[in-house]
Amino acid sequence: MKGMRTFFQTFLVFLCTVVVAVANEPKPAEGGGDPYAAMYGVWYALIGIILAWGVYDSFFRPTD
Repeated sequence: MKGMRTFFQTFLVFLCTVVVAVANEPKPAEGGGDPYAAMYGVWYALIGIILAWGVYDSFFRPTD
C-alpha cells in the first residue's frame, strides 16, 4: 500500500509540473483564439486524477 501511495504522489507531482508548463505556453502570433485554451489541460488533468482515483478505489484497493 505504501508503494502505491508513493507512486501516486510522484505521478501527481509530475503531472502537475507538466500541466503548469503546458498551460503557460505562449499564444500563436496571429492572435485570436480561445483565451481559456491554456486552462483546458489543467481541467483535463484534474478530471484524469479523479477518474484514476476512482478506478483505483473500485478495483485495486484491498478490502478490509
